[in-house]
Amino acid sequence: MTRPETSSTGLPPNAAAALSYLAWWLSGLLFFLVEKESRFVKFHAAQALVGLGAIWALGLTLWVFAFAALFMSAAAFKVLLYLAYGAWSVGMIAWAFCLVRSWQGHEIELPWAGRIARRMSQ
Repeated sequence: MTRPETSSTGLPPNAAAALSYLAWWLSGLLFFLVEKESRFVKFHAAQALVGLGAIWALGLTLWVFAFAALFMSAAAFKVLLYLAYGAWSVGMIAWAFCLVRSWQGHEIELPWAGRIARRMSQ
C-alpha cells in the first residue's frame, strides 16, 4: 500500500515513517515535531513516541525497582529484573514489527497506543 502523499521531511512517507521507529521514542519525538504534511508519518511518529516510549518507561521503572529491591530481597530483585527484560523484549518485537510494516507502507496500530497516536496525528 504505497502512500501518494508527500512528507515535509523530504523523504518518501514510508521511509520517514520507518525512521520514526529507528531510535524508539526519541526518533518518534523528532519526526512528530518535524513532520507537518503527512498524516501517515505523523501517526507512526506518535505511535513510536507513545507506544515504544511507554514500553521503554515500563522497562526502566521495573529495572530501577529491581535494583532498589536488591537491598531487601534477592528473589524480588530477580523477579523484577526478569519482568524488565520481558518488557524490553516485548518492546523489541513491537519495534521490529512496526518498523517493517511502516516501511512497507502499512498503518498498523499497537493495541492501546495506536488509538492515542491516531488522535495525536489528526
